[in-house]
Amino acid sequence: MQCNLFKSHTNSPVAKNGFLDLSIHNDAIVKNEFANLKGEWKFFWNESKNPNQLHDFESESETIIVPSSWNQKIIDGKKLGSTGFATYYLQVKIPEKWKNRVLLLRVDYHAGAYELFVNGILSQSVGMFGAKKEISKNVHAPSIGYIYSNSEILNIVIHESNFEHRVGGIGREIYLGFPKAINSISNERRISDLFSISVLFIISLYYFFYFLIRNSDKSSLIFSILCFFLLIRALVQNEQILREYFPNGNYKIFLLIEYSAMYFAPSLAVHFFSLPIEFKFKNKIIISCYTISIGYFVYAIIVDTISISNTVLHFQYIVLILSIFSIELNVLAITKKIKHSWLSLGSMFVALVTIIIDMLIIQEKIQLPFTASYGLIFMIFTQGIILAVRHSEAFSTNEQLTNELTLFNENLEIKVNERTIELNSAIERMEKSVKARNDFLANMSHEIRTPMNIISGMAELLDESELKPEQKEYVSIFNIANKTLLNVLNDVLDLSKLEQGFLSIDTHEFRIDHLLNDLNKIFQFKTKGTSLTFDIQIEKDVPLLVKGDSNRISQILFNLLSNAFKFTNNGQVSLSLSLENNQYFVFTVKDTGIGMTEEKISNLFIRFYQAHDSNQIFQRGTGLGLAISKKLVELMNGNIAVKSTLGIGSEFVFKIPLMISTTANLVNSQLKQTNEQFHNLKVLIVDDVQENLLIVKKFLEKEVFSIHLSSGGYEAVTIFDENLFDIVLMDIQMPTLNGFELLKIFRKIDSDRFRFTPIIAFTANVTLEEQREINDAGFNGFLSKPVSKKVIFDKFNELLS
Repeated sequence: MQCNLFKSHTNSPVAKNGFLDLSIHNDAIVKNEFANLKGEWKFFWNESKNPNQLHDFESESETIIVPSSWNQKIIDGKKLGSTGFATYYLQVKIPEKWKNRVLLLRVDYHAGAYELFVNGILSQSVGMFGAKKEISKNVHAPSIGYIYSNSEILNIVIHESNFEHRVGGIGREIYLGFPKAINSISNERRISDLFSISVLFIISLYYFFYFLIRNSDKSSLIFSILCFFLLIRALVQNEQILREYFPNGNYKIFLLIEYSAMYFAPSLAVHFFSLPIEFKFKNKIIISCYTISIGYFVYAIIVDTISISNTVLHFQYIVLILSIFSIELNVLAITKKIKHSWLSLGSMFVALVTIIIDMLIIQEKIQLPFTASYGLIFMIFTQGIILAVRHSEAFSTNEQLTNELTLFNENLEIKVNERTIELNSAIERMEKSVKARNDFLANMSHEIRTPMNIISGMAELLDESELKPEQKEYVSIFNIANKTLLNVLNDVLDLSKLEQGFLSIDTHEFRIDHLLNDLNKIFQFKTKGTSLTFDIQIEKDVPLLVKGDSNRISQILFNLLSNAFKFTNNGQVSLSLSLENNQYFVFTVKDTGIGMTEEKISNLFIRFYQAHDSNQIFQRGTGLGLAISKKLVELMNGNIAVKSTLGIGSEFVFKIPLMISTTANLVNSQLKQTNEQFHNLKVLIVDDVQENLLIVKKFLEKEVFSIHLSSGGYEAVTIFDENLFDIVLMDIQMPTLNGFELLKIFRKIDSDRFRFTPIIAFTANVTLEEQREINDAGFNGFLSKPVSKKVIFDKFNELLS
């Protein structure tokens, strides 16, 4: 990409039949101080003539026009083509004033390799001349050689070879003249190249950084890449700026750099012009263009240099098609009233004209300098201006919108403050409502669990006594009612925890067969007097001692079994347990009840959903059991599924991972529970409800010989101060002094006598707030009412171990 300001004068001499007389144009040549050695040179094909003998050569020989390629030269009726070697010869008669002066001979860059002799002396060489492909090495670079004209005749001989490019021969000008004039030509062309390179570099860098700042504008990035490709092409053309830094650089690499711009620039141009508009198959067309470009580039990497240079012969048509398509895109942009599209169309039209001229030059239809570089530079400058104007307009619009947004924000801030005040007031009311609800649930839990503790405790004590079968049946009824009521209460409280995100899992060791036996006792009673049967099956490979949350598993199974019995009038309800992958415990509850439709199954785990209408004869529930059960299964990293057929029955399956305990732990656990250490324990029980004191005392008295009871208040302080207890079991909600206040007093007494007594909270409140308060206060654990004898001794075991 250069702009040669030196133009040959129309009256400049032209060589004829290998002779150029510069002396007859003395005035013009002396004024310019240089001459263009153009015209007919003698030409010897596939010959390497001796430079010292050609000045005596007067016989008829072939001539060739310089500058031009030898591709179209016809010898013996055949075109020479591009590859081969030859000798060029020109005899020059110089002006009188040039004699005995130092002159410079400049040869513009062209495809081949050559040696240049003046009066038999080697003046300069580029590449490596050779009569064979193996020894000939092309280099694209201009060259300048010094000569001393000690006579009026200069015999100029050039040995030229080309085996690596599609164009052979001297295709560029050769200048002869004084050093100042010749150097001016070189400097001017160098400055022209550097100017193009610098401008392209600045434009490319500017729009690349603009894209980094505003990466939503893809046109800046594409335009930056397009400028970059044209930039690297400028580095390896004309004055070959890059060759100055890498004089021994590989010829193929330089050719790939030059041709990569030709391969990718048209695709980038299509992509760039298509960005502001939408049209059918847009993305496919862009991808196809890039695919073609990449395909040519990969092909060029694989093949030799002459094949690379030949790609221009067919790729020029692709360039032409894509250029015409780019013009159509600009016309489409005009129809869509995109700003500055007329200017963009004009720049692309200029580029298209220069591309067509270059195609004619490549096909040797006309003899002109290549012009596409100028057209592309004009297009780049124009598009750069258009982008800059569009960006400026975008910034102006953005500034206007920013001002409007600032004003809007100011008004919005006032409204937000007003809404914030209203929202804070609503949040405060909501928090009060939530607190009131939680307080109600806590009080309800306390008031219900206290009598439930008495009922379940008495039922358990009765169950351990000698009873008649009829009485045993009554006790079973107590247990069923108590368990059902407790499960409903747990579901309601768990719903509250679920809404607050505080539903938790308590992992501990337990026997899974004991858990299923407890359920069996409850639900076997439901089969009496009915045609129903209930059985539990545990597969042989299922470990019995595991670690998990037994209470939550029991809650899930109780809900599933309750539903199964509720909707099954006859047939069978079964519970089975199997092991999957030695990790997942699979619980299956199956019934032969009324079943469900697919629609009802899809809503089954939604809170408060009733699978059957209220006008049916079946007992209605809270609608919470299955929703809570599903959440509990998921909290234990498991999953639950249901299959059901209307009129045939349902099957609920849930899988949960449980840790398997060793047999040794089971033995140790059993030993602990039967160990005589319980006999030696000294236990204090503090509760303001006498029935609770009686029940816990009855639970413990067969194993623990020293049991002290207190109704709370300062009486409990006195008893604790006068005795050394191994464990204290203490209620929380008591008059005079509640459990937290007593704990502080007991800890103070313990600190005075350098002792630490394990104290267990015995509470009817099971809300998360109270659980956290109990832990933070310093209790060693808590038991929630109602409580069983087994649970108490398990907690004692936990503390003693």
